[in-house]
Amino acid sequence: MNTSKSKKKLSVLAIIFIILLLLVNGYLLYDRASKDQELRHQQRDLTEIRQLQSELEKEYYEALAELDDMRTDNEELNAMIDQQKEELTRQRNRISNLIYENRNLEEARKELESLRVKVDQYLEKIDELTEENIALIEDKERLEKEKRLLTEEVTAEREATDELMAIQSDLVREREMLDDELRHLAKKVDQASVIDVVNIEVDGYRVTDRGRERRRRSARNVDMLRVCFETTTNELVNFGDETFFIRIISPGGETMAIESLGSGVIEKLETQTQVRFTQMQTVTYDSDPQTICSDWSPNINFTSGTYTIEIYNKGYIAGTTQFDLR
Repeated sequence: MNTSKSKKKLSVLAIIFIILLLLVNGYLLYDRASKDQELRHQQRDLTEIRQLQSELEKEYYEALAELDDMRTDNEELNAMIDQQKEELTRQRNRISNLIYENRNLEEARKELESLRVKVDQYLEKIDELTEENIALIEDKERLEKEKRLLTEEVTAEREATDELMAIQSDLVREREMLDDELRHLAKKVDQASVIDVVNIEVDGYRVTDRGRERRRRSARNVDMLRVCFETTTNELVNFGDETFFIRIISPGGETMAIESLGSGVIEKLETQTQVRFTQMQTVTYDSDPQTICSDWSPNINFTSGTYTIEIYNKGYIAGTTQFDLR
């Protein structure tokens, strides 16, 4: 009887032990399954973290490379690129913190997408600025080319103008020389065409109340001077009127001249000066010698001394002589 109870008791204990073993095994199996599941979640999360970080690094460095490729000689544009690179670095660090420290993968994905959008915006903006800069450079080069061409044209025109001015100056000098030669030749021609006079004679007369003329030598008895001269032959002179200007110079060196009696002024071409003359006589010249006389009655008292007579034709002295009144 006791043996039967002991067997029964052992059987119950064995059943209880088996149940306990089953429970322990079940718990262990559940715990292992839970840990396996958690490990699989952790591995999946780690894989996702690594993948997300890899995408972040790829986007970041590709963006940096593209920004560097857009560098030019424009310092202002390069400064903007450096500024964008700094902003990208700050965004990349912020996303990395969300991935590793905060384990906020959803927010990290949003930030990564935002990073992609901003990178595209940066690249598009810089590309526009680059195109504008290229256009400005092309405009600048075009303007510089136009400036060079304009400068070359202005220089060529200035050189042509200087050359023309030099030619004009040479022509003016040549013309002045020709004018001088022509004047010199004309002067020679005029001088060669002067009709010289010879046999100049001067006599003093006293005219009586009855109009009779008495030759006198004393100045106080003279009230008229008669100047006579003879023309010579000049084959260069055409037949026609010729004017002779008579200049009577007193002993005091003054030209005796009274405008109402026909006195005036002529140009003395030898000295390019103007001198007064006493009388003039116009005659018809035919190359044959002829005697011309001119009476000068100034109604003044003559002074004693030596008088000089100068006779001009065409502005040159044709003959001269002196006479004395006592």
